[in-house]
Amino acid sequence: MRGDAFLGRIQRSCYFIAFILCSCGPSPRPQPDLNHYQFKETRDLVGFVNEAAEIFSEKGKAAFIEFGKKESKWFSGTKYIFIYNLSGDCIFHPVLKELIGKNLWGLMDINGKPIGQFIHNIAANSKKPYGWIHYLWAEPGEIFPSWKNAYIMGVKGPDGKTYAIGSGTYNIRTEIQFVTDVVDSATKLIQSLGKEAYVHLLDKASLFCFNDTYIFVITPGGQLLVDPSFPTNINRNVLGFKDYSGHLIIREMLERLKKKDVVYIPYMWPAPGQANPMKKIIYARKVLSGTDTVIVGSSLYLMEPIWKKF
Repeated sequence: MRGDAFLGRIQRSCYFIAFILCSCGPSPRPQPDLNHYQFKETRDLVGFVNEAAEIFSEKGKAAFIEFGKKESKWFSGTKYIFIYNLSGDCIFHPVLKELIGKNLWGLMDINGKPIGQFIHNIAANSKKPYGWIHYLWAEPGEIFPSWKNAYIMGVKGPDGKTYAIGSGTYNIRTEIQFVTDVVDSATKLIQSLGKEAYVHLLDKASLFCFNDTYIFVITPGGQLLVDPSFPTNINRNVLGFKDYSGHLIIREMLERLKKKDVVYIPYMWPAPGQANPMKKIIYARKVLSGTDTVIVGSSLYLMEPIWKKF
């Protein structure tokens, strides 16, 4: 089908090569393939944090002098490194120096998203001590918040303790991997909690809601169970849903999921506030919830010319 070639291209562009674990030294850490991401700005931020983590794992607090130099590689404008310990204490922040020594475990964004807890959870995860958090935060000098995206890594310092090191940027373009990450996380939550997970998927303070991204859940028969964009229309059947080209995207998704566990479905839909359609893609997967199978997915707009074929 027309989405199959596109699926192959997405899978190749999003493929993870093996993470290399250092076999010596005080801080074995995974080394991600930066080509895993589509956009240079994302790769630059991941590389920035990874390089800072290498320095901190070797020098510890002695690296703070280097990280704190203004107009340097490590501190320029809104680009800088921050470091917390796993108790939630800020031990380094070159911009908001008043935060150093304070416990930020309870730090939240305007929606109540627990930023401090999310940072801790990423860094403390021994299997995957790296990842992204997306939250609303005001840029310096601004009143209204914008979406900020921060990459976090857990790293062991020379003292043998684990720290969270990270950096963020505002209004980064949404990566396909951001969407697959939240769908995979939602899958695990549903496998663990069943239908009780649905309330968490609707919560704006959860990790499942950011930018224009949200999680949907439907039955194999097309009955909508979770949809934060239209919460009052739950339980409606969406098999007849078409995109701007007349493509029955939900029907195709469900048909393909009869043979596969994971699918990517491209389609055309206008972005919020826009009249003309843009390229969009659904990432969806089957999940066993108790004794029932449900479909969990999300979507994002693709930063490609409209004339370019899927």
